[in-house]
Amino acid sequence: MENPDIRRQYSLASYFDEGINPTNTFLSRGKNLDSIEKPAEVYSPANPDSLWYALYFPQLAELDEAQQESYLNQLAILVERVSSNITIQSQAIVCEIRSALRYFGGVDKLHETLKEPIQAKLIKLALPEYFSYAACPTVTGSLLLARSGKKTLVYRKENLRSALSKLPIDVLNLSKDHFQKLSNMGIRYLSDVWLLPSNGLQKRFGKDILTTLNKALSLESEPICNFIASPNFSTSYVLPYEIEEISLLLLVTNKMLIKSCAFLRTHDLSIDKFQISLRHHKKDKTIINVGTRLPTRSDKILSKLLEIHLRSLNLVAPVTAIKLEMDEFQPFYSSSEILPLENIVREIQSNNRDLIELMEQLVARLGRDLVHRIQMTSGHCPEYATKQLAYNEIKNSKIKQEEIPAIPRPFLLLKNPKQLTIKNGRLYNKKPIAIISGPERIETYWWRMDNVLRDYYIALEHNGSRLWIYREREEEKKWYLHGYFA
Repeated sequence: MENPDIRRQYSLASYFDEGINPTNTFLSRGKNLDSIEKPAEVYSPANPDSLWYALYFPQLAELDEAQQESYLNQLAILVERVSSNITIQSQAIVCEIRSALRYFGGVDKLHETLKEPIQAKLIKLALPEYFSYAACPTVTGSLLLARSGKKTLVYRKENLRSALSKLPIDVLNLSKDHFQKLSNMGIRYLSDVWLLPSNGLQKRFGKDILTTLNKALSLESEPICNFIASPNFSTSYVLPYEIEEISLLLLVTNKMLIKSCAFLRTHDLSIDKFQISLRHHKKDKTIINVGTRLPTRSDKILSKLLEIHLRSLNLVAPVTAIKLEMDEFQPFYSSSEILPLENIVREIQSNNRDLIELMEQLVARLGRDLVHRIQMTSGHCPEYATKQLAYNEIKNSKIKQEEIPAIPRPFLLLKNPKQLTIKNGRLYNKKPIAIISGPERIETYWWRMDNVLRDYYIALEHNGSRLWIYREREEEKKWYLHGYFA
């Protein structure tokens, strides 16, 4: 159901391909976003006067639980056109329709309204397009009827027992063991189950079967969890004339970003990526994907990154329309105010934010493949004490300040240590060097038959530079230059 305060139509149909909605500020329910932290599930009791319409998708049984949830969420969005009270069950979607029957002109017309879009969605998801449906005054009852595939409609609760009694016991989704036991007892239909004493049934099979049947007959309360679709924001702008100047495009995109960040603040969300589509006359549209290191809702940060992308872009043709889309959101976590006495902490956090923004700008300008981070690893051997992480591999939400080791380490290590010469008992690196501290003994990798047995020293060059050198403790005991201190 659309919110008239949020959705405003613009005549952009001729500018964007089918499937991209031309709207100026559009909060849709078009996608399931796993990246959003789900709110606590709120259960409400089912209205006793309701009529519940169940759509059952047996083909989902072949998928794993995560895929089932994703597909059912996408299908539930289509059901919102006939009902705002929707709950997702196992391989099924159940919605309340009694209040909508008069508007749609009966269940048949309501079903026809849903049939075509649901079948189209199933085909798009590469699933068989069939599904079964049924309706009755209880959620569980309509689900059991839909599982039977009989497309039954029961308006009154008085007729529930009669309709459900004809269903086979496999609609209860029993375990293989329980199904076999009931079959051996000659139980084939729900009417046979009702002939059994309830105490004995609960003792032998647990209370799940009895609870399910009582809910189906409205003999037991049936709380439901309402489905709430995830948001999807887009805003579009048709240019009054063709534009090829980046500075003019930025004037438009900045206003769009201000509007999108206002939406994020209203819904207490943030983003770490968004997409800009530039439409050209008789040319394929240009797609720009902008990403951030951390989720944000600052229009200044997003505008800066987008400007870098646009200025490095070679437009194939003048731009006639612009569209901005955000479809993956993150919950917003604000930072608490810092006490005046904690100025040092404030400065560290500010520097951390500046470093992250620098990384984002470098990625926007150079690409993700050219931005790396050096990370310390647990190893004594200098060659293996650090490693490079690609931008995509940096998983931490924040760039942490590494602890400074008690023993000094050089900023620059040579890829291949350089052998030093000895003349008249003195070490030379082109010119004489003097050892000022050491040794630090490092022994490791003995288990790999690639032993590292070295004594490390800090040496001083004639120009004041400090060197990190070592002497092998095996064979010829040669000296090597391994690194330079800053």
